[in-house]
Amino acid sequence: MSQPEDETPADEDAEDENSKQLEFTDTFEIEASKDRLWSVISDPETLTECVPGAESIERESEREYTLEITREISHVTVALTGEAEFVEMNPPDYIVTKGHAYDTKTGSDFEVLAAMEMNEVDDETVALTYQAEVSFTGGVASITNAILRPVINRDVETYFENVKSVVEAGDGS
Repeated sequence: MSQPEDETPADEDAEDENSKQLEFTDTFEIEASKDRLWSVISDPETLTECVPGAESIERESEREYTLEITREISHVTVALTGEAEFVEMNPPDYIVTKGHAYDTKTGSDFEVLAAMEMNEVDDETVALTYQAEVSFTGGVASITNAILRPVINRDVETYFENVKSVVEAGDGS
């Protein structure tokens, strides 16, 4: 995978000790059909296996999910509870997801806006392009971006590598 985009000056201007935002974008190829890829990224059981630290992801409706995720960030462990919603989707071509999660221990709120677009490269390969904005406040916002960016980027890369493994292995729904 390529390196994530660097923080823009707007990120630095918006950053203070109470609120931060990081952005990530990348494209990678998966040997599968768009339909197969879509079935994996929209299945809560498979998502629970693919999302780092996910304890549960439950489908509440076609577009709404609840989640519980535990992650270690630097010296802090966050136990997130929240929800995600597919705010825009056109299966199997693209999806836009908005999510919110909260950690009671650090008083941290996380907001995520993510988009994924799937384009056929050939009959057996899909290029998946994603963009994500992660905004957060509370105790986690006191951790520097130099520490946060690599941790979050590693989790994003792990998620997509896990999805790729599931899709290419033919496992999941």
